[in-house]
Amino acid sequence: VSCGQWTCGLYIMNIAEFQRVILDWGRANRRDMPWRRTRDPYKILVSEVMLQQTQVSRVLPKYWEFLGEFPALEALAGSPRSRLLEVWDGLGYWRRALYLRSAARMLVDAYGGVFPRDTRTLRKLPGVGPYTAGAVSCFAFGSAEPFLDTNIRRVYLHFFFPDEDDVSDSRIMEIAQDAVWTDDPREWSYALFDYGALALRDKKINRRSSHYSKQSAFDGSFRSFRAKAVRYLLGRPGSDVRRAELEGFLEGELAARANPYRAVEVLDALVMDGLVRREGDRYTL
Repeated sequence: VSCGQWTCGLYIMNIAEFQRVILDWGRANRRDMPWRRTRDPYKILVSEVMLQQTQVSRVLPKYWEFLGEFPALEALAGSPRSRLLEVWDGLGYWRRALYLRSAARMLVDAYGGVFPRDTRTLRKLPGVGPYTAGAVSCFAFGSAEPFLDTNIRRVYLHFFFPDEDDVSDSRIMEIAQDAVWTDDPREWSYALFDYGALALRDKKINRRSSHYSKQSAFDGSFRSFRAKAVRYLLGRPGSDVRRAELEGFLEGELAARANPYRAVEVLDALVMDGLVRREGDRYTL
């Protein structure tokens, strides 16, 4: 554990002491997850996309099911949309599955199936933002470039901004850059994840971030009716139904909840996102 002399005096907590606290706690409380036992960038990308806005307990069984169906980039790149969404069902945020397939196709077609190692190139992949690019680069290739997610942000807010509100990610990243334990960036990031998820039970800490936004309840939301429509299609032979049938089903679901949305509005959004096709008088996946 090290600390540049000019760095230590700038922060509310000494960087070297911060590293020691996080690493000691991490070694004693490290969570064992299957994606932490691999350096395969494909498997790591799959796990990271699945974990976006989804609890670990829901991801674990789906991770194995997904890799069983699509064990490599080529299998995912060539997967039919209906089968892809069928396997993804249960994770929500369906567009992530399509982004993941698009990323696989780009990696196969443009990169010969070889993952780029740097975050700038990784961010060119569909659906891959700063966090996902940083996580893949770190966990697959050992990059020491810092990145933030909800749990890691919580750790920095707790230790370095205990009495501040409206803290920007750019301020946090200045500290994160100095704090990376370069001896093993993978273990450093795992320790930060686990500390933020387990040691800091007060989830309100993230409200002090200028990037905080509260996620709305799923039940009865617009996206819940999108999910109902996709599942209805998945349950039909060939994932294909007449427009009147699917629109009628959704109208009934919406009316049962006295919801202000309209069936056509929900389906238009799915078509726009590329999750559903509308061909003549039929909807299909």
